[in-house]
Amino acid sequence: MSVRSSTSCTALPERIGLREVHHLAWPVMISMLSQTAMSVADTLFVARLGTAPLAGIGLGSVASFVVLSAGFGLTAGLRVLVAQATGAARHIQARRLAWQGLWIALVLGVVGLLAAPLAGPLAHAFGASHDVTDFGADYLAVRVGGSGAALTGMALGAWFQGRGDTRTPMVTTVLANVLNIALDPVFIFGAGPIPALGVSGAALTTVFSQAIGALLLLVAALPHLRGISWAPDRALLRRAVGIGGPMALQGAMSVVGFAVFVGILARSGDANLGAHVIVMRIISLSFLPGHAVGQAAGVLVGQALGARRPALARQATRQAMRLAMLIMSIMGLVFVLFPGPLVQVFDPAADVAAVAVRLFVIAAIFQVFDAVAMVGQGSLDGAGDTRFTMVLGIVSTWLVTVPLGWLFALHFELGAAGAWLGLTAESVLYAGVALRRLRGRAWLDRGLERAEAEEAAEGAAEAAAEVEAEASLIVGLPA
Repeated sequence: MSVRSSTSCTALPERIGLREVHHLAWPVMISMLSQTAMSVADTLFVARLGTAPLAGIGLGSVASFVVLSAGFGLTAGLRVLVAQATGAARHIQARRLAWQGLWIALVLGVVGLLAAPLAGPLAHAFGASHDVTDFGADYLAVRVGGSGAALTGMALGAWFQGRGDTRTPMVTTVLANVLNIALDPVFIFGAGPIPALGVSGAALTTVFSQAIGALLLLVAALPHLRGISWAPDRALLRRAVGIGGPMALQGAMSVVGFAVFVGILARSGDANLGAHVIVMRIISLSFLPGHAVGQAAGVLVGQALGARRPALARQATRQAMRLAMLIMSIMGLVFVLFPGPLVQVFDPAADVAAVAVRLFVIAAIFQVFDAVAMVGQGSLDGAGDTRFTMVLGIVSTWLVTVPLGWLFALHFELGAAGAWLGLTAESVLYAGVALRRLRGRAWLDRGLERAEAEEAAEGAAEAAAEVEAEASLIVGLPA
């Protein structure tokens, strides 16, 4: 499939079932799995360098997410606005939002470039061993400095997804991933005139591959943006930040909380941190599809509410919940039955492998709760109920995961297994509260109110543009 393929908006069906959710979600699953495969490939190759480099890229990856989390939230907010505009058939507005996403990515990319020299102090704040910290800082500096590539790809991908086209981002992400896997051994271990760059080489190949993916998305988007002003639109940017701001804050606080969580693991020893990195890389193959279904639910909910069809939004949420729980339950069973072979793919040291096998059992337990939590968050965000998800996310991270992780991992000396019990408790809390919210009406009412406000704001902007055009015409007439 070419990246120049048609990207026409998907019309809302009369009824949403598993088929409709799956149709929208499976390309997102492939996209997210491909993105995860970049990290898995980095981990597989770097693991051959030893435990300290392996733990270092785990630390560096978490720290890079701390810096990038604002961009994740703002581009997710962009997807909500595009979905609602598409559902309401405001296609010109949806196209203008593409340019606003690129402006957001540009500004945040410059911030990332300026923040790259702070990689060393940030990595040292985790409290890991000296060797692990040095490797983590090397990886982090490259990833943060090149964050503009990732943010541009996310902004354009969110725009396509909000319009109902999830296949174009899938194709570009897969192509970028293939490039990353091909270049990883070259830059990590060296080849010919290219020196061995170790963990820095792994980060460099990821950034370069993300840049190529973003370029392909831009090529696919430009034919749809002809005739649309590329200038910053303050009103649209304010509305995008209004929805995406709470998502960005939640993401930042959650990632910082997870960084503290990784710091707790670092203090419990390199073996515990290394096992966490391995298992987290593997289980991402199950929870990222859950995130993909949640994103699909958010798009469908946003389009349904933009079209003033709240019953369709409930259908999308319900069917997405069923699909996510099915996928993640199957993956949980695999983790219970085959933990040893999964761990040995990374060929870790014996002490790392022993801890990793125990973590797989815990991962299988929270799979189902995570499915409910992710679809719940996606649906609520799609309705614009982002302040609620922000509060819920921050509370569950900082009042559950972090304190319980410290208590079980360090106080009771259970190591990584104890810390992961804290993660499980967070998933249970989030799933329960989100499910209760979805059974009510407040989130749908909020979404309908926002859709009406968007329509009114767009109507006012169009009227102002017509008045300005008429005034310009009158001024230009001869006396």
